Amino acid sequence: MAKIEIYSSKKKSFFLLIVSLLFVIGGIWMFMNAENLNSSRLKSPILIKAIGIISVLFFSLSLYISIRQLVKNKLLLIVDRNGIIINPKKNSFELINWKNIEGFSEIKIQSQKMLLIDVNNPDFWIQKETNLIRKKMIQYNFKEYGSPFCLSAVSMQINHAELMKVLNENLEKYKKQA
Repeated sequence: MAKIEIYSSKKKSFFLLIVSLLFVIGGIWMFMNAENLNSSRLKSPILIKAIGIISVLFFSLSLYISIRQLVKNKLLLIVDRNGIIINPKKNSFELINWKNIEGFSEIKIQSQKMLLIDVNNPDFWIQKETNLIRKKMIQYNFKEYGSPFCLSAVSMQINHAELMKVLNENLEKYKKQA
């Protein structure tokens, strides 16, 4: 097994596109028909218009992201004999060597399974990060979950169980060689 490349999923991006489009249309409809929408909870047309505007703004961003992901197939993860590369297309990609990986664990955050990469030197990764926002995110992940690296298969072409299987198999195979 030379190298495994995991890309973003076009199907999941298309689903996000459809859902975002529906919410944008719904938000526009709410804004345009605020006076006609009287319910027991929302009697104020101003509140209904505000909800419509917020819906349009938020889901327009989701619409933009989904279109961008559909047009451009993004490489998210590389697994090879050296280790795991997270976000390989970024300038400062992160190669995590197999010798630094203790194992993989999973957590569930509001019914979403996340995969944690348990490393033997988390402080090294926190200090190495130069981007302040990413550094804070890594510190938060380490503080809350015990690992600086937290992956989700939501936007990947692979599901969570397959991702866990691929990573564990490669860890067993290459950890002995490292």
